[in-house]
This record gives sequence, C-alpha cells and structure tokens, in this order.
Amino acid sequence: MKGFYAKNQTYLFYQLLLLLLTPLACYFAFGSPPVSWNKALLLAAVLLIGIAGTVFGLVAGLGLSLAVMFVFGSILLWKAFVSSAIFLSAKEIVIWMAAILAAPVITGMLHKWVATMAAENQEMKEKFDQLVTIDEATGFDNYKRFLFEMEDEFKRSRRTGAPFTLLLIQVKYFEQFQKLYGAKETLHLLQSLSGILWSHTRMTDRKFRMADDTFAVILSNTEEENADIVIGKIGGLFKTHVLANQKQAVTLSVAFGVSSYNEGLGDAKELVQHASDELEQYIP
Repeated sequence: MKGFYAKNQTYLFYQLLLLLLTPLACYFAFGSPPVSWNKALLLAAVLLIGIAGTVFGLVAGLGLSLAVMFVFGSILLWKAFVSSAIFLSAKEIVIWMAAILAAPVITGMLHKWVATMAAENQEMKEKFDQLVTIDEATGFDNYKRFLFEMEDEFKRSRRTGAPFTLLLIQVKYFEQFQKLYGAKETLHLLQSLSGILWSHTRMTDRKFRMADDTFAVILSNTEEENADIVIGKIGGLFKTHVLANQKQAVTLSVAFGVSSYNEGLGDAKELVQHASDELEQYIP
C-alpha cells in the first residue's frame, strides 16, 4: 500500500486532510474551549496514531496505540502514586483511552478500504487495456491486436498456401520531432501519416501502430515484389510533412522493412523478426 500512496499522493492527501480537519471542526463546534497542554498532547498522540493507521494500516496503528497506552498508563500511575496530582477525571481517562484504541481501528479500516478500491481499480484498468485495441491518434489497431492478427494470418497462409507480406514503416527521429514541435504537431503528424496509409493501401490490408514511431501493414494475398509498389507510393508522401500551421514543411526520414510468408518460416514471430531486421538495416 505504501507503493500505492507513492504513486497516488492525492488519495493520501485527502485522507490525512479529513483526519486533521475532523477534530478541528469539533473544536470550533464546541465554541473553541481552552485546551490544557496535557489534553493537547493526548490529541496529538491520537492524531499520530490515526496517521499511522491511515498510511501503514491497522497493525502499525495498533502497535503505536499500544505504545501510547503504555506511556499514558505509566503517567497516570506516576501521578496517582507519586505526585498525587490528578490532571484528568475518571470520565476523561476512559474517553481518551477509547479514542487511543478507536483511532487505529477506524483509520486501519479506512486504509483497508482504500487498498481494496485501489486493487479493484487496477484490475479494471488491466481488463480495459486488454479490451482496447484501437490507437486513438491513428485509428489503427495497436500492438496487441497486431500480434493476434499476424498469428491468424500466418496460420491461414500455412493452411491455404495464400501469400501475404508484412510491411513495417518507421519514422526516424520521432522523439526529436516530439520535443521540437510539441504534442499538437505530433498528433497532426500521426494523423497525416495514417491518412496516407488509409488512402494508398487496400481496405483489406490491416493497419497497425506497433510503437510510437512504427506502423505495420499486413498486405493480404500479396507477394513481396508487390509490397515494393506500395513503398513506392507512400515513400515520397511520408518524407515531406506540412505542419499544422501550414507555414512550414519538414522532411522526415523513413525506413521500411518487408517480409513475406514462406513455408520455411517456423512461426509468425520469425516473419516479424525478419521484417524488423530489414527495418534496422534499411538504407534510403
């Protein structure tokens, strides 16, 4: 749970704020009566126990509570038998002891509830991520969907003998473009490139955004030499990009990787690896 709070400090802030404001609100509700130093120390101890229970859980809160109870009881005994000075009534002693014991229980339950909610939220997020397969910027399927489609296409070709070719397209220096032109221009770039792919490939060709800077196209029923025709169509269009403000055009460095199905391949991953290797070695 400490790790959860480290990443979600807002949860911790609101819990501690509620914990600190509650006694303050009660104090003003009772007309702001004067508070002696011993009661102020007891209140501080209760708040400290509550903070421990909120941040670290029930066990930590109870441990600190027992330590405070021991110190509180020792002071009471010393006052009763040594100094003979009673600074709290019997009713007040019972109330403070109840508060010291109740603080870790209440805040520990709150800690557990938040931890449960956080775990459920994380589980739902993971399930949602598994269901979402569309890249928002381009409208293409994402990498998870790419792996599934590649496996499916590979099995189909192995079963029927129909050819298919994988085309990988990488925009070089993509991170530098992001840093130089910002998020708005980066989104415009992605939308422009995806528009080119939509316009210059067939509807049956499945398109993916594999990574921030890399696209993939599964060219169904296509031999490798025909993929070169596609590269010829989109290569020049990819290289020149007009910024969203229409005032400047930039030249992009683009690499391509191609790999076609053949019976000698062991699986779809091997085909993807061949295309990735060609992408890395690509020379314009």
